[in-house]
Amino acid sequence: MTTLSSEPVADAKQAFTSLRRLRSSMLLVSLPFGLILLGLPLVAREMGASALMIGGLLSVSALLIVAVQPIIGLGLDRYGRRPFLIMGLLSYAFSNAIFGLASSIRGLFLAQLAQGIGSGLLWVAALAIVSDLASDDSLGQEFGGVEEMSIRGMLVGTLAGFALFYLLNGEALGGELSLIAIWRILFLGFAAASLLAAAIVWRGIPESLHTGTDRPRKDRPVESDQKCRLSSQLGIVFGIVILTASAGEIISPILIKYLNDNVSTNLFAIALAFLPAALAGSVLPSRLGGLSDRIGRRPPLVGALLMGCVATLAVPFVQSLWPLALLWVFEAAVFAAAIPAEEALVVDISGSERLGVTLGFYTGAAGLGAVIGPLLGGWLYDRFGAMSVFGTAALLMALGAGSVLLFVREPSHPRGAQ
Repeated sequence: MTTLSSEPVADAKQAFTSLRRLRSSMLLVSLPFGLILLGLPLVAREMGASALMIGGLLSVSALLIVAVQPIIGLGLDRYGRRPFLIMGLLSYAFSNAIFGLASSIRGLFLAQLAQGIGSGLLWVAALAIVSDLASDDSLGQEFGGVEEMSIRGMLVGTLAGFALFYLLNGEALGGELSLIAIWRILFLGFAAASLLAAAIVWRGIPESLHTGTDRPRKDRPVESDQKCRLSSQLGIVFGIVILTASAGEIISPILIKYLNDNVSTNLFAIALAFLPAALAGSVLPSRLGGLSDRIGRRPPLVGALLMGCVATLAVPFVQSLWPLALLWVFEAAVFAAAIPAEEALVVDISGSERLGVTLGFYTGAAGLGAVIGPLLGGWLYDRFGAMSVFGTAALLMALGAGSVLLFVREPSHPRGAQ
């Protein structure tokens, strides 16, 4: 049985600076996410893609993430966090450049593959760096800060995209460019932003693998039976993550169609109804993520899943957009507390020598849920209608909350406590 040194390698000021630069890089690299989600199907259709091709285009990136993240986690523990973070940012820059230059469906598929590789590299490396550098009483808050900056970047990029579309595809400047031309301008700019994020990491974030916070979690040394621990308690957690991630994504393929058919035919009004929740997600995670540092990891997670269950069941009974907008703000707030708590719980349970592997499996489990959820939601909608989709999502959230209460044991002592 061996123990790791509790003496810090990086001082608090250096850790604070590195985390701040990490958040800045995450904001820059997240700028295109909203436009990829909203605009990629439209661009693909302009290039002649069928509905089946568009579905494959949207899923290929997620499938690649699921496949590569556990392997990348092993590399994080062996070679360090920084190289994988930089490679992830460069992969995003390459992906954005291909999106900007692509003139065919084949080019869009190549860009999505590069984005999947970038996501697989970037996010697990970022979580590992936060785990290494954050103090015991701020881990949830720092995870929330990374989540917050990603959402903020997505929001800024989407608003910039709509503004540019208004300027260049209307009468504001007296000209009119095609959707694909505007898409190219935007994504070449996003490629430059990703290169800037890589430069920030290269110049400003040192390797964090062997810092002082990288030590046994929750009063537990690194033991020879750690593999057993990973396969039991963390296996349960990863199963719950797949369940709840599926619940979170199951509504995604049918929500806009449902709202358009049953609540409002004005797509612009529907988009505006989502805006308050996006704004909440861009400011709340770093603030509410700290709840888990004070009251424990399980309460925010269980509470968010139960409240999300109620909110999901309420959607079919609300016939106006603005009450729905308030409902989505509420959901954004509770999950702003829950997601950092879930990430911190995984770190608390994990052994330090296998932290990269653990986070790789964690992000892979979340990605698998993101693949299963939309497929299940689309199938349920076609077979049984919209109510079955909302009901199944609520049921999965309730099962997730019950599983956390019944099967997940939260370590009772801070990391490295002696």
